[in-house]
Amino acid sequence: MHTQNPPISFQKLGVADLELLQYVGRASYEPYYRHIWLENGLEWYMDLCFGADILRRELADPNIEYWLGYDPSQQIAGFMKIILHRSMPQEGESNALFLEKIYLMPDFFGKGIGQIFMEMLQEKAIQLHRKALWLNAMATGPVSAYQKAGFEIVGKTRFEYELLKPEERNGLVLCKKI
Repeated sequence: MHTQNPPISFQKLGVADLELLQYVGRASYEPYYRHIWLENGLEWYMDLCFGADILRRELADPNIEYWLGYDPSQQIAGFMKIILHRSMPQEGESNALFLEKIYLMPDFFGKGIGQIFMEMLQEKAIQLHRKALWLNAMATGPVSAYQKAGFEIVGKTRFEYELLKPEERNGLVLCKKI
């Protein structure tokens, strides 16, 4: 018997949502990724991604969008950060949408919610007439979930954050043609 994923509604965030985004960013990242950082690395990365000044700039940038997903009871399921137009590396597609971040809240992990986020992302790319979606993922990350959503590994990358454990720096470039 196949169970239907719960419907997720999406809200685009603006500057007024800065504190909410900071909370969701931490609450959805820290439970899964604390172990990949050297001492003080997690706090450094949280400041890099969710510091107030950085988020103010990004939330005002017309090429960057943050989206929250809510379940039917209005509980936050997770968020994603997308760059509306960013060319793929090397010889990749130039008319592409880049998924920079997608994190789910702990209560929603492993329940198919990420696939709903991916469907919304694809709809956004189609609306914008993009020819591809792409992302970078840690080689030790949820690569199979992206492949389940139709992404293919098209290359390799490295995450060169000084406080990231060396064994966590290998990454993959994944792409889904639209």
